[in-house]
Amino acid sequence: MSVPPRVLVPGVSLAPGREVVLPEEEARHLRVSRVVPGEELVLLDGRGGRASARLAASGRVATVTALLPPRGEPARRVTVLLGVGEPARVEWAVEKGTECGAAAFVLVAASRSQRAHVAAAAARVERLRRIAAEAVKQCDRSVVPAVASPAPLAGLLDGRHGGLLVARPGAAPLTPDRLPAGDLAVAIGPEGGFDETEERLLAAAGAVPVGLGGRILRLETAVVAALVRLVDVPPS
Repeated sequence: MSVPPRVLVPGVSLAPGREVVLPEEEARHLRVSRVVPGEELVLLDGRGGRASARLAASGRVATVTALLPPRGEPARRVTVLLGVGEPARVEWAVEKGTECGAAAFVLVAASRSQRAHVAAAAARVERLRRIAAEAVKQCDRSVVPAVASPAPLAGLLDGRHGGLLVARPGAAPLTPDRLPAGDLAVAIGPEGGFDETEERLLAAAGAVPVGLGGRILRLETAVVAALVRLVDVPPS
């Protein structure tokens, strides 16, 4: 049985019988994929709303036939505080991190992040958001993770993202009994990790150091390794 194409329609209120004008990029993708009028689609508003729909003859409009329950969202929200590294690695981290269930990505202009990489990340925030959106469609999630522009770590540790963890080679393994209750944020440093000043800031904010195995991981691999240990563990 074929899976209906998933189409993002941000900002649209989904209701049975409503005719939804598809974004041009999404309509073009359906044409390239040879989706024909009358075929079933799944519309996603990017905030958790899902609906089945039928593609109209124009190829630019879909009529909602029924509302669907959300899919693919973990019980626990996990925000990734991601130290900026090479642009390709950051893109990979956002794509695969979205597939693994990240609720949001906050890019960290860390002391050991190269200035050129920080500038590149700042210029590519919209691209990173598109990557996250495409990953949501691919993996059958319901909510598109937010991606925030690079900022220094000092301004990001106010507790708004929940209990704080920091990935650190050599730290005790990440186990369910060591997790703070509720939503979480996990800080993952750039190549070379966070510097001493940043580590002091993390400690002052109550960050719990966690290990991700017996090897030193690249930042994009650390994102995946952390999320697979966190997102499917129910909040305490």
